Amino acid sequence: MNKSLFIIGTGTDVGKTYVSGLILKKLRESGASAAYYKAAMSGNDRRSDESLIPGDALFVRQMSG
Repeated sequence: MNKSLFIIGTGTDVGKTYVSGLILKKLRESGASAAYYKAAMSGNDRRSDESLIPGDALFVRQMSG
């Protein structure tokens, strides 16, 4: 059975992304098949080719391995 975990908060810079990365890392270390999805994101960086870099998703990817 699939399960979902939602990390929510009402403010910016309160640690949602950081906590999400830690949880994902621990789930993967335990052998669970886990993934990260962020439905809405702002503050993306732009590459020289004008494509967007989703900073939060990149951070979670790097943190969780």
